[in-house]
Amino acid sequence: MAAAAAAAVPEDLKKKEPTLEDQVFMIEIMMDTFEKYLDPSLIIDNIDLPKVVKEEIEGLQNNGKRSKAAKKLVKAILKDPQERVPFFLQELRHVDFRHFINILDDRAENKDMEKSEKYELLLKLMQGELVKKIIPSEIVTHLDSILNSGDDEEILAIEERRGPNHACRHMFRCMDRKDPHWPVKFMEALYNNNRRLHAKLDPERHDDNESGSDDDDNDDGDDDDDSSVVTGAESLASSDSQTYPKDGPPHSHAASEPSNHDGSAPEFSDEEKQDDEDDEKDSADTAKDDPLDLNLRRYQLELAENAVKCRNTIICAPTGSGKTRVALYIVKDHLEKQDEAEADVHVPGRKRVVFLARTVPLVNQQYGTFQRFFGHDYRIFKLSGEDESSMYLHQLLDLYDIFVMTPQILENQLRDAKIKSLSVFSLIVLDECHHTRKGEPYNKLMIRYLKQKNKKKSIRLPQIVGLTASLGVEKATVDEEAIDSILKLCANMDAPYLSTVQTHIDELKEKVPVPDEKTYPLTEDRKDPARKELETAMQKIEDLMIEINDLNDKAIDNLLMKRPSNRNSQPYGQWAVQMKNESRLVHTGRRDGLFTVDVDPKRAEMARSLFVMADHIFKYNAALEIHDIVRIKDVVDYLQKEFSHGCHSTQLPGGGSVHVPCEEKLDEIFSGLKKKLIRYEQKRRDDPKYDNPNLKVLAKTLTGMLDSKGSDSRAIIFVRTRATCYALTNWLNEDDKIEPQLKDLKAMAFTGAGANEEEGGMTQNEQDKVISKFKSGQVKLIVATSVAEEGLDIPECNIVVKYNHVGNEITTLQTRGRSRKAGGTSILLGGSKVQQKEMLNVARASMMQRAITTIRGMPMDRVKRRIDNNQAETLAKEAIKEEVRRHQTRQKLDTKFTLMCACCRKLCAHSKDLRIINGSQHVVIGRDFEDRINTHQFRNQKKPFDGITMTGSMQCRNCHKPWGVKFIYQGVAFPSLGIKYFIVINEETKQPQYYKKWLELPYQIQDISAEDFKTLLGSENVSSSDEDDDYDDDEFDLC
Repeated sequence: MAAAAAAAVPEDLKKKEPTLEDQVFMIEIMMDTFEKYLDPSLIIDNIDLPKVVKEEIEGLQNNGKRSKAAKKLVKAILKDPQERVPFFLQELRHVDFRHFINILDDRAENKDMEKSEKYELLLKLMQGELVKKIIPSEIVTHLDSILNSGDDEEILAIEERRGPNHACRHMFRCMDRKDPHWPVKFMEALYNNNRRLHAKLDPERHDDNESGSDDDDNDDGDDDDDSSVVTGAESLASSDSQTYPKDGPPHSHAASEPSNHDGSAPEFSDEEKQDDEDDEKDSADTAKDDPLDLNLRRYQLELAENAVKCRNTIICAPTGSGKTRVALYIVKDHLEKQDEAEADVHVPGRKRVVFLARTVPLVNQQYGTFQRFFGHDYRIFKLSGEDESSMYLHQLLDLYDIFVMTPQILENQLRDAKIKSLSVFSLIVLDECHHTRKGEPYNKLMIRYLKQKNKKKSIRLPQIVGLTASLGVEKATVDEEAIDSILKLCANMDAPYLSTVQTHIDELKEKVPVPDEKTYPLTEDRKDPARKELETAMQKIEDLMIEINDLNDKAIDNLLMKRPSNRNSQPYGQWAVQMKNESRLVHTGRRDGLFTVDVDPKRAEMARSLFVMADHIFKYNAALEIHDIVRIKDVVDYLQKEFSHGCHSTQLPGGGSVHVPCEEKLDEIFSGLKKKLIRYEQKRRDDPKYDNPNLKVLAKTLTGMLDSKGSDSRAIIFVRTRATCYALTNWLNEDDKIEPQLKDLKAMAFTGAGANEEEGGMTQNEQDKVISKFKSGQVKLIVATSVAEEGLDIPECNIVVKYNHVGNEITTLQTRGRSRKAGGTSILLGGSKVQQKEMLNVARASMMQRAITTIRGMPMDRVKRRIDNNQAETLAKEAIKEEVRRHQTRQKLDTKFTLMCACCRKLCAHSKDLRIINGSQHVVIGRDFEDRINTHQFRNQKKPFDGITMTGSMQCRNCHKPWGVKFIYQGVAFPSLGIKYFIVINEETKQPQYYKKWLELPYQIQDISAEDFKTLLGSENVSSSDEDDDYDDDEFDLC
């Protein structure tokens, strides 16, 4: 391309200093060179451009679109050439951008340049295209003056295994290392081996040979094949038709861009901005398959330093600093070392990388990033819990170089022994690695790693690299405890090196935007008529609980005596949960010594009533919490939704009521409350005194931010619960009092995928659509739960609001970092308790930074000793846990038991009808089970996972409380139970027990068998045994 540009330069440019018009002309025709090689971050700070343009350029580069950023910068320069071109050229000289300066300047120096230097410049310019044109095996034998036989074998081995492109890149690296005059020798070999390609790189030599002349660059020549070829890069690009889209070859839009050369400074009009967008779109269409450039800043190279030295390390840097880009650089370096070492027989196995991210949205985001940068060079595969192919990961290992997945998939494969060990990977990258702590999937994987390390066998361990914006200090209260917490994390990851920015901290502070932080108070425990009505309803239920309680149960009596007085408090909610748990376990039969001999319907009814009332006041407690921050209408909607699935207002199919008396009273209380709240909501529309003052603060804050930052701003509001998330979204989009400015933001909710649809969870596709619309600007406001706090890369966001919610010191830093754009603002709206918690988080974050500084100052042998001690302690505790689990498994009782609905005490299933699928799903195979449930199909079809496809939820037919889910496995529908919805009755002692997890159950359950499938499919008639006849469903109705 450089040669092409030189040929196109007017003759008078060689004889005099270029004029401004000449300089603009050269910049325009060299646009492709700028797009390919210019790094805007090196020069943009010293060029006077509008702030918004600089932000757009920096945003493009930070998002991996360096070539687009370069093009946008050059076009901005050309919009005001009189003022900007001189500074542009000055900066290009300052950073020694020879791709352009050597061609622009007086070429006396270039004329005298040695042939080796000219060839080297040309080959470097064209290397990206040459790798597509050269087959190394056809030319490597002609390079014996540069490469030795070992180099030849290595290059040929890479070509055979990974193809000619990889081999060609490796060949260029070898030549550059071996011989400073390699370009001349390479071109001579190319002349002898591929004369047509050589002619396009060095047409002068072929012109000389054909015409016998040494001095005529403009000889027309007689070669019809090359008559349209200008020279060098331009001709080579034109010969590669496979890289073009169907509508023609790529072209430079800058050459036809109208420019002012009269010194005037044109404004950036809407039309010009649209032109820029169209140009970028066209450019993306014509080069959409080209990989993006990976250019690291100095502080990013500093962060990568330990990892590229093959050390296990945790990279800790602020949100927005480009940690993913650093990870890409590390992965690229790791795999390129594979290229260089692949032919070496001493290298054990090929290199394979796994990048782990905790959530499906993050997996999708990071997979897209890897595809944009490495899609041409490496084979990349994405896996998440919703992908059916996750079952076959072990069969895909040899087919791909990079895997992006959630950690649980890898843990499942290791658990099932489909993958023997983590050593199948050579590099493991853990995104948001501060989660490598007790109970997390990351930690389960790393415990496997530590066990493998502890065996001290010769088997290779993968390199470990962690990424995080905040290491966290858990429950530390002083610096030494914070140091211990961080070193335990390092021990869990076997990463003694902490990679933070030290040398280039000034560049980090300059390049990473730090949002302006503000705090505004909210009204707490606001005393309005609606709150009074809610508390009155709760008091009625409390009185009713005392009135009906005649169980003579000590635990129940003590709880009723110790009810917290503040109904709008967390302790009150915890008290309600305790009441539910204790009412589950009440003995509902008459005793004869130690054993229950028959059912007492009155006690069963009282136990059920207490359970239902405790459940109601728990939901009223939650309603009081959201009442402080949403509309009265939203409180009503929340309660209506919660109670629609409850024990109240339940009818039998024939119309009969399954109510116990207290449930009718609860219905009556809610019905009266609902009417009063609706009246208050109607008054709110007409009378401002019924408005929620906290919503006014939120609206005022958002409009103020939009006024100061512009209507194109993007904002995220973080809230604690899904109920609040959907309530605020509806308020912003529908409320009559909302200003058009806020409605134009088109707010959307963003919640996690962990909950089902009835609870407000979102599917993966729904999450992807929200993020896509937010990035494109179709949606400019997201109301999100904690799922959006970590990792999601949304550079356009410049406003973050935490609405009466903060987490720990990690989430404080994470949510602040969601404001990625320069000039962003992070705002906390909260009551005094929320503000105090945020201040504590800030203090703990400072303590964390001090601890990191202390650890980095420790001698490495001391750090490693402490890590070794922590690892030994971890492995010892794990050995004890495993022994306890083995003992519990051996001690599982072969005892009959029954599952009863925790709410209404109706029979769910007998133990003889329970089976286990995939080691975790507990299903019912009894044919009469369907008569006990109602099923609701999921609106959106779920993707299979581990061979299981979820199809719907199921509830108790009697009280409509949830029981679990329905799924399809091996083509057969199964009901899968959640044990937390039941009480477990030992059929010998009639003793009720409650368990939150199936692992806690002390009784044996069989794995599903082929015979069970035959029974379910009706292919074999199974007669009822005498044992089956012993069960009487009615016996358990009120047990």
